[in-house]
Amino acid sequence: MRHAFRGLIAVALSLSAIACSAAEPPKFEAGKQYKAVRTVQAPADPKRIEVAEFFWYGCPHCYAFEPTLADWEKNKPADVAFVRYPNTLGHPLGLLHSKAYYTAEALNVLPKMHTVLFDALHRDNIPLGSEAQIAALFQRAAGTTPEAFSGTFNGFVVDAQVRNAENLARAYGVTSTPTLVIGGKYMTGPAMAGGLDPTVQVVNFLIDKVRKERGIKK
Repeated sequence: MRHAFRGLIAVALSLSAIACSAAEPPKFEAGKQYKAVRTVQAPADPKRIEVAEFFWYGCPHCYAFEPTLADWEKNKPADVAFVRYPNTLGHPLGLLHSKAYYTAEALNVLPKMHTVLFDALHRDNIPLGSEAQIAALFQRAAGTTPEAFSGTFNGFVVDAQVRNAENLARAYGVTSTPTLVIGGKYMTGPAMAGGLDPTVQVVNFLIDKVRKERGIKK
């Protein structure tokens, strides 16, 4: 009986240790799963935490990450603001795609065109290597007239937004896509975090880290 009792205690302690281990949040380290940005940006609202994705429509990793990111966005905390910034990665093709993003936003068709632009490049093998090809896609998918598209695509507002996104990416030290910047202070991405789902875990960890650093009550 004594041996049996000891065996039961050992099993109970073992299960307890496993349960405690399972309850522990994942631990992430600076320089491994995330790192500090080059230049910290002050928040527009200290009580809200911005999560910014820097992406390129031509990036297959961004396309693969999109469903995971969309699911996260649906369930993000109330004090988190999610924004996207297209990034050219220094390429003329990237510039066209960044202008396409802000054109869609200006014409109020971004919710539709964001997925359409990704699918055109990665599912339908449409190169979108010229303004004319992008304009044709907008006309087919959103009914945008060539005149409305051209005036917006080549307008001052879109140009200014593209420049702002590029300047912000340089300030943060973004060199690849997709990259996510949390609270204007930390950055991560699938390459650093070790995959798509782990990236979401690191993002949530960093949101909580920024929240604690600012003294924000959840």
